[in-house]
Amino acid sequence: MKSKLEIYALSVCFVSVFCLVISLGLGSYALVEISAPELTMSSYNYDQFQSNEAYWSKNTPYCGKGCEAVVKPGKDELAKQRIEAFKIAKKSEARSGFQSLIKCSLFILLSTLALLIHFKIAKKSRE
Repeated sequence: MKSKLEIYALSVCFVSVFCLVISLGLGSYALVEISAPELTMSSYNYDQFQSNEAYWSKNTPYCGKGCEAVVKPGKDELAKQRIEAFKIAKKSEARSGFQSLIKCSLFILLSTLALLIHFKIAKKSRE
C-alpha cells in the first residue's frame, strides 16, 4: 500500500509534468513569434500593412469638428510610412514573444525543480 507521502509526491509529479507540457507548447509558440513575427501577428494587424489603401483606411488620423481634413500623403511617402509601421509592428510582436518565452522558461525551470524534488521524495518513500 502506498503511503500518504508517496501519493502526495506522485501527485505533485503529475501536476509538474502537466505544467511542463503546457509550458513547452507555449514556449514553442513564443519561439515562432520571435523568429517569424509576421506569421503570428493577428490578421487584422497584418492586413492593414499589405497595401497603401488598407494602411490609409485603418490609420487615417481622426479629425474632429473645427479642424482641417487630413491630407493623404503621396504614394511613395505612404508606402514609406506603411513599411516603417510594419517594421515597428513586427518588432512589437517579437518583443511580446520574447516576454512569453521568458515567462515560459521560468515556469519550465520551476516545474522541473518540483518534479525532480518530488520524484526523489516518492522514490525514498517506497523504500
